[in-house]
Amino acid sequence: QPGPFFRMAVIGGQAIFLTWYSIAYMVCPRYCHRFVGYLEEEAVHTYTRLLEEIDAGRLPMFENMKAPKMARVYYNLPRDAMLRDVFECIRADESAHRDTNH
Repeated sequence: QPGPFFRMAVIGGQAIFLTWYSIAYMVCPRYCHRFVGYLEEEAVHTYTRLLEEIDAGRLPMFENMKAPKMARVYYNLPRDAMLRDVFECIRADESAHRDTNH
């Protein structure tokens, strides 16, 4: 459980970033979209590595975990979908966001 100092640091960091990003967006939205595109690109790499680790058998907990109902409904997955299938869908979403923002 994070303490009050950590919580305030997180909230303060979010406030600073939101202010900076809002001003930057007003000055040049193109750069902000590019920044978001880079964040999405990193997310695609992260989910790709996660899927590779699952496939290599290094994350057996994720390998054998069923997909949550909310994720199955959202991504229109079958009843027997696994968490790995959800990660594939999330990676596809992140890829689409990356392409939109680049």
